[in-house]
This record gives sequence, C-alpha cells and structure tokens, in this order.
Amino acid sequence: MTAATLVPNDTNLWSRKSAMIVALCFVLNMIDGMDLLVVSFLAPTLQKEWAVDASAFAIVFSSSLAGMALGGLGLAPLADKVGRRNMIVTAILMMSVSMWVSSYAQSLTHLVAARFLVGTGIGTVLACIAAISARTAPEKHRNFAVGILQGGYPIGAMLTGFVTAWALPHYGWRPVLECTAIISLLSVPFVLWIIPKDVPRAADAPKMPISAVVQGTRKSASIRLWVATICGFMALYFITSWITKLSIEAGLPETQAIIASAIYNLGAFVGTLGMALAGTTRDIRKICGGLLLASAGVFLIFGGVSMPLVGVLATAFVMGITLQGGFNSLYPIAARIYPDDVRATGIGWAFGIGRIGAFSGPLIGGWALTQNLPLVVVFGIFCVPLTIAAIAARSISFEK
Repeated sequence: MTAATLVPNDTNLWSRKSAMIVALCFVLNMIDGMDLLVVSFLAPTLQKEWAVDASAFAIVFSSSLAGMALGGLGLAPLADKVGRRNMIVTAILMMSVSMWVSSYAQSLTHLVAARFLVGTGIGTVLACIAAISARTAPEKHRNFAVGILQGGYPIGAMLTGFVTAWALPHYGWRPVLECTAIISLLSVPFVLWIIPKDVPRAADAPKMPISAVVQGTRKSASIRLWVATICGFMALYFITSWITKLSIEAGLPETQAIIASAIYNLGAFVGTLGMALAGTTRDIRKICGGLLLASAGVFLIFGGVSMPLVGVLATAFVMGITLQGGFNSLYPIAARIYPDDVRATGIGWAFGIGRIGAFSGPLIGGWALTQNLPLVVVFGIFCVPLTIAAIAARSISFEK
C-alpha cells in the first residue's frame, strides 16, 4: 500500500496505513450511527411537541431508511467508477447540511424531507467504507475488518443516547441535532488525509449492470443475501427506531428509557466485536444464523416477561449482542461474495434492497404500537423475519 493510492492488500500483514484506514472507517460508522439514531432518542419529545402518535411519527424513521436505500442503490455504485473517497466526502457533506437543516424543522413534513437526505448520505457511506475496508485489510483478516467497522455504528448511537439523555432536559432537541451536524462535518478533513485516492474504473470501461455483478454462482448467493438483509433490517430498525418507546411501554420513565437504548447499543458493539473476532476462524454464516435465531428468543423475553429496571437493561444489552451482532455479520458475508472491482456495487445493492425491510419495520412497529397489542405480540411479529434471515444467511454459498 502506498500513501497515494488505495490498492488491494494481498498480504497477511497489517500495515500502519491499513490500520489507520480501517480505524477511520470505524469512526465514520460511529458518525452514521449518531446521525441516524439520534431521532429515535428524540422521538418521544417530538411526538409531544407536535402532537403526533407513533404511527404518524414512524414516517420520520422510514424517510431516513428510504434515503439509505437511495444511497445504497443509486450513489454507492457510482463509487466504483468515480472513486470511493470522493463519494464518501460528497455523502458526508450532504449529511451535515441536511442534519443542520433538520434542527430548524417546524413540522413533521420538514423533518421527513431533511431526514431523507441524511439517510441518503448514510447509505452511501456505509457501502463505501465496507468496500474500502475489504480492499485495505489483509486477506486473512478481511472478515474482521469489515465486521469490526460495523461496531462503530452502535458505539456512536450509544454515546449519542447518553449525551441526549443529559442535554435534552437542559437545551432541548434542536441543539442536539446541530451538534451532530458539526461532528459529521469535522470528519471530512480526516477522510481526505487518511484515505488514499483510489483508482476508479476508466471512463471508457463498460458499465457494469447489476445483472453482471450478480452473474454466475453469485446470483444464488445474492438472492439469499438480499432476503437476509430485507428481513434482518425489518427487525433491526423496528428495534433501533422504537427502542426508547418500547422501553417506556415496558415500564421505564423517559430518561431511563433513553439509557436503556444506549445500553442496547453497548450490547450491539459487544456482539459486533465478538462476531468480528470469531469470524477470523469460524464460518461467518453459522455465526450470523445462530445470533439472529437467538435474538428472536430475546425478543420474546423482552416483550413477554415483566422485569425490574436491571432486568430490562440486561435484556436490552443481550438483545443488542444477538441482533446487531448477527445482522452485522451480513457485511463480511457480502464482502466475501463480490470481487473488489464491483464490491461497492454489490454491497450497495444488497443493503439498498434491504432497506425495503428497514423502512417497513418502523411502520409495522408503529402500527402495532397504536393498536395497543400486548408487547409480546408486537415483538413476536418480528420473530418471523428474524428466522427467515437466519436461514437465508446460513444457506449462502461463497463459491466463485
């Protein structure tokens, strides 16, 4: 690896530069988690201020996730042609401006529009950093590199949750959004400094349609991956969007519910770290399937068992380990399916298509909550997609 150009690392050794690049991708994922999930911590306050119920507010969550689909399907594939560093910088600038604008929202409609653009930037960054980490890391440690960077997402969300729980009563929700915009913007110089300029496909090279990206043996693997991402995202974003509200429904006051959300994200980091380490020596597909099935059981416990505060926090922690650890296993799986020259396109499509589940999950959850269904039934609905995701992931083939 040189200082000027991002090239594949075909050795089994980490260099200082490759470690710095993967570490920065981890930080960028932290910022993505902060930008996306900050609104879930603010949701109860905004619902009260604007007098909207859960089903109406769900569109705010889904607009971000629909934007992520656009980023993954529309913008991320361009990174294979125009350069991944350039695309990341563009996406972060979009996120920062849109996040700042969202802090001035006066209605649900204004917030929905701004959050759509925030989500577009996030979806683009997620696909690009996964492709960069896979290219940068030693072949032996590729699963670890692609997996561990996903741990930045819950860490960013967890820190945001703790800060929001403290800042919200003192300063209100608008300054919270302004601060997240500033933090996002500050990451741009580090991207330009640490991530080398990559060499995109030549302008006269034939355009790679998605049919070519998923051709041959990758077709079956891609379909299974798409099923897993759709179903996994459905359960994941049901939880990440409504965890604060669900914790309130479980009997916690609002401040403690925000802390429960942060504890969930701590568990998500632990699960992602464990998955990444285990994936260096064990079959990542088995790890993914096992964790997702375990999360279905935790769902039923959280929704069906009455517990004191310690029990709710402990269950939220374990839920984070199993759910996010299992779902984040899909990123190294995707990186194994697609070769380097089309990896951003393949990952972008997989997790862009998965946003079908991502923006439908919060809507289904919002509807279920407004129907006053027992909490165990609400959680039980999402055990179905979790089981399907586990089976699909386990059946993926890595044959070239």
